[in-house]
Amino acid sequence: MGARQRLNSLYLLNILIVSALIGITLQSWGIFIGVALILIVILVPGGDIRPQRRGARRSRRH
Repeated sequence: MGARQRLNSLYLLNILIVSALIGITLQSWGIFIGVALILIVILVPGGDIRPQRRGARRSRRH
């Protein structure tokens, strides 16, 4: 696992933890899902979560 994948995993784990704490506090699954989606939408365009490599894409060879 590369450094980018590790960082993405940590960001997603933190998003789930924060969302869970808020969802538990307000006792709502809808709030949990909503907060998680909002945080993901904020962090992806901000560049903190990087879904793909920028530049050339790696091709898989078998």
